[in-house]
Amino acid sequence: MHRILLIVALLYTGVLTTLSLIKLMIPVNAQIQHTDKIGHLLAYFLFTVIWFAYALFRSVDKTYMYKLKIIAVIAFIYGTLMEACQMALTTNRQGDLYDVIANTTGIVFAVILLLLLKKSIKSLKKRILSINI
Repeated sequence: MHRILLIVALLYTGVLTTLSLIKLMIPVNAQIQHTDKIGHLLAYFLFTVIWFAYALFRSVDKTYMYKLKIIAVIAFIYGTLMEACQMALTTNRQGDLYDVIANTTGIVFAVILLLLLKKSIKSLKKRILSINI
């Protein structure tokens, strides 16, 4: 199971990296104020949830909370690095402090949800691991 989750996490990270660094062709009339911030929030919410799912199934020697903290920190560092890369490596994108705030908000929402669902997630993990395939 953890191998499948790793592939999903790596693919998602690759797509997110690509979308962060390429020029996006958005029609002028399709732009709604702050929609890009909502996109950042959702993207980093998913980033955190997907990588946490991988970490949860990958090892049994670390606690749920430890894994959640590590993934949240990694997600924050990754998001901040993507904004720095936009400033340093591209001519068509620019880093934005508000994007970092939106990314961080998505991470915080994911952490809150994963904490609220901790008991259910641990129960689901036990059921999945008990299935003999």
